[in-house]
Amino acid sequence: MSISTVARMEIKLPGQDAEDIIDQLLGGGEDQSLMQTLTKEKALVRIRLENRRGHYVTIVDFGNSEDAKQLGIKDMARELKKRLAAGGTIRDSWIEIQGDHRQKVKKLLIEMGFKEENILIDEGVTET
Repeated sequence: MSISTVARMEIKLPGQDAEDIIDQLLGGGEDQSLMQTLTKEKALVRIRLENRRGHYVTIVDFGNSEDAKQLGIKDMARELKKRLAAGGTIRDSWIEIQGDHRQKVKKLLIEMGFKEENILIDEGVTET
């Protein structure tokens, strides 16, 4: 790819991290999308609830950080927080969402392409 070709490419910087920009420059979007779809179909997701000093936190655990990275955990967390109207964060290979949203998260993950039989919900509450 010549410098003039790179100069003519439109790059959207706001809201993107370095990996997104590199993927956009290298044109890796389609392969990444296919890999994401395959990973969603085989991913085992565990959803549990923790009680932290009187506040509930829903944990969406994707197992290992490599699978989580392939799934696009950042975009997924952003979408879940928006759809649930809740705050949250990302830790290693899991998403933390404020409040008890176990059933709603399962429904949203199915809409995102995860297999229902691969989404496990822990009905108990873990005290931390």
